[in-house]
Amino acid sequence: MPWAIIHPVRRNTEVSILARVLLPLVLLALLGIAPRPHLVTRALWSAHLAIRQDVSPQFAARSARALAQAAEQIPWRSDLWEPAGRLALQGKEPLAAITYFERAASQNALSLDGQITLGDSYAETGDRAAAIDAWESALSSGSPSTEVLTRLLDAHLSLGDYPAAVADLQGLTVLHPADADLRFQLGLLLSTLQPEAALAHLAQAAELDPELDAKAQKLIASIRTGSLAGDPAQTLFEAGRALGSIGEWELAAQAFRQATIVRPDFADAWAFWGEARQQLQDDFISQPVPEELERALELDPSSLSANVLMALYYQRRARFDQALEYLRKATELYPQNPALYVELGEVLALSGDLEAALQAYQKTVELAPNDPAYYRLLAGFSARYEYQVGAVGLSAARRAVLLDPANPDSLDSMGQVLFLLGDLTSAERFFLRALGADPNHAPAHLHLGLAYMLQGERDRAYQEWKLVTSLASGTPAAEQAERLVRNYFP
Repeated sequence: MPWAIIHPVRRNTEVSILARVLLPLVLLALLGIAPRPHLVTRALWSAHLAIRQDVSPQFAARSARALAQAAEQIPWRSDLWEPAGRLALQGKEPLAAITYFERAASQNALSLDGQITLGDSYAETGDRAAAIDAWESALSSGSPSTEVLTRLLDAHLSLGDYPAAVADLQGLTVLHPADADLRFQLGLLLSTLQPEAALAHLAQAAELDPELDAKAQKLIASIRTGSLAGDPAQTLFEAGRALGSIGEWELAAQAFRQATIVRPDFADAWAFWGEARQQLQDDFISQPVPEELERALELDPSSLSANVLMALYYQRRARFDQALEYLRKATELYPQNPALYVELGEVLALSGDLEAALQAYQKTVELAPNDPAYYRLLAGFSARYEYQVGAVGLSAARRAVLLDPANPDSLDSMGQVLFLLGDLTSAERFFLRALGADPNHAPAHLHLGLAYMLQGERDRAYQEWKLVTSLASGTPAAEQAERLVRNYFP
């Protein structure tokens, strides 16, 4: 979730504030009224120039120092410290800015806007705690503002203080009740702490912005499913799984962590917390087994989640023998689960044992003889590894089409098998049928392009592959289409 908060542009406000303070002093110096030493006059002029023009940071910093010297020489003008602080921050000297702002505060001369900028100065030094204190003081000194709340939200999220971030978002949604993104962010955060309280916000976000509907409804359904058990830990667990499925792994990790706090012996929550932590690593391949995953297996050696996720850990590292150990254990514990045999078949194929992999895939259709998805997976395995395409892949693809004749995936699978068997005319027909069921089905366009190319229709192949790159940008199908275009049309 893009949590980056864009702070409002405040340049015009700063110019106005500084001008009100500095310009009268400059005019007085020009008119000869209450004459100041030359140093003071020069400081006032440089400060005035710095706020009126787009000057370099070095010039702004020099102006800040000069203005601070002027403030020392005119002790009754305590209102010069805040402009000096602003100029120092503009000059990329946040430590000096903090000193000047605090001098203003010590003389009761720091405005509400200056208090906010004091927080910005602390943030520039990396002192988030002091920045939060400054912004919270600004918040308590005036009416709630988007400017302050967005800063606090950003800081609280960076510190992982989700309860405080929820409070910030609640304040922002009061100020901006029609902002779907704010409402959705609030729903996401509440899903990690109080899932049932998130439901109303997620529903409102989906109503305000239909583009958020799919993600919101997925979360809503998962939270409601979890709440049926009457166990708060289960609700948090289901919310975490939904958050992970939409790519919100940082929040998912928080939800799983909360589930383990509510129920410390919840092995599945520990296992998924370990997976979430891996997803957050930039280079998780080199990371050791997460301690949360090991904890899950200690709590419940028969946990399906823990065994499958441990297998996945080793599979990612191409340590197939160890992955197979956990997958075989899972199939022994849950022998009627066809999805486990799909995973087993995939790892066996990756390890090079295609015959054992075939047996695993065939087990899936034995367990689910009326589910076309498993026949597609069997046909897909046969086609991907070009293993027993005529004997196994063709019959599996036919069965998938018979069970689900309007499904573009089934039709495309049949086309791929026929393509490998050299029946390009029939393959083309099935690819076109798949596109008739779904004109935007990128894999069918990709495979149709291959059929055209082998039939010598280069222009039509090129059109299909370019269409794939526009329909499915960033997907494996698009990447393959781009490679084909580069290879055949250099």
